[in-house]
Amino acid sequence: MSWVIDPSEWKPLYNYIKSRLNLSFDRDQESADLLSRLLENRGNVIEHDELKEAYKGRNRALIFGCSHSLVRDLGKAVETSVLRDALLIAADGSTSLLLSHGICPDIVVTDLDGYIYDLARASHQGSITVIHAHGDNMHRINRFIGEFKGPLIGSTQVEPRPHVYNFGGFTDGDRAAFIAYAIGIREIYLAGFDLYGEPSICPGKIVPFNKRLKKAKLEVASYMLKYLTGKGVSFKYIGEEVD
Repeated sequence: MSWVIDPSEWKPLYNYIKSRLNLSFDRDQESADLLSRLLENRGNVIEHDELKEAYKGRNRALIFGCSHSLVRDLGKAVETSVLRDALLIAADGSTSLLLSHGICPDIVVTDLDGYIYDLARASHQGSITVIHAHGDNMHRINRFIGEFKGPLIGSTQVEPRPHVYNFGGFTDGDRAAFIAYAIGIREIYLAGFDLYGEPSICPGKIVPFNKRLKKAKLEVASYMLKYLTGKGVSFKYIGEEVD
């Protein structure tokens, strides 16, 4: 078991999340325990040190969120060198759009509420999949974990368990930034992140859209990215630096 983020720093962040959203620590922990058991003895599980080693020396990451600006931002990224030399990390539903454009991300960060077919296809093509366990997705973990044939690693927002790490972060998008930070990357580009605008439906998601809940999650994501900024991470939107 291993905390990646300092637990003394994470617990106030988790308490902030709980103040904004209706979370159950016990159910989050139950889900992490389930994921740990399901990952045990699977031949495709990797650990945090292996994840770091796989991308050692990468200086920048490009994280794909799943807002309505993703298509536009992907087009901008293709026009620059960022797409060619960055570690590519897809947050859940953005994986579908990337694959449709012939791009297989290096890492997919998911709580399994995107299109499982596309998430599993990226895994088959070599993406490292970081599966996140929380209180509302235990049924999906149980049902779909066997679909992922590529490298797997677990994540949680509570106490870590074997093969299941607490990297920090809450939404798939900002958790992807915490994972990049854990790898050692301090320059992160963001595509398809509309943290301050009107919440939009992600075309790669299969869960019902709740505008009020989405807005609260975006506020939490913004808070998490500000925490990483304080740790020395430089965030930039494609073509525009994050304040």
